[in-house]
Amino acid sequence: MPAWAARTALRCGPGVLWRTLRYLHDAEAHIAAGAWTLEFIGVRPDSAGHGAGRLLIDHVLATTDAPAGFFLTTADPANVGLYRRFGFTELRRTALATLTVTAMGRPGSA
Repeated sequence: MPAWAARTALRCGPGVLWRTLRYLHDAEAHIAAGAWTLEFIGVRPDSAGHGAGRLLIDHVLATTDAPAGFFLTTADPANVGLYRRFGFTELRRTALATLTVTAMGRPGSA
């Protein structure tokens, strides 16, 4: 986290960093304690649209013991529908500058 914060502050400015950290703090208040956070899920551009992302997410959800569930954020509106198909629901939607960031959660087995 410190390395990410330093890169973000240098590249985007301290205002963006503080808004992002505030947003993450607020969004994470809506998730169950102990929930796993999915970060930076993606596939190579030449694999996009061929089911690679679906296979990746299926694998993570099937092989990760997450009794408290999963949490993620996305700034791509197209991802919201994708994650809904995996059982995620919207927890919060927040405008940050030119982005709208959606926090989503998926309940666990606990």
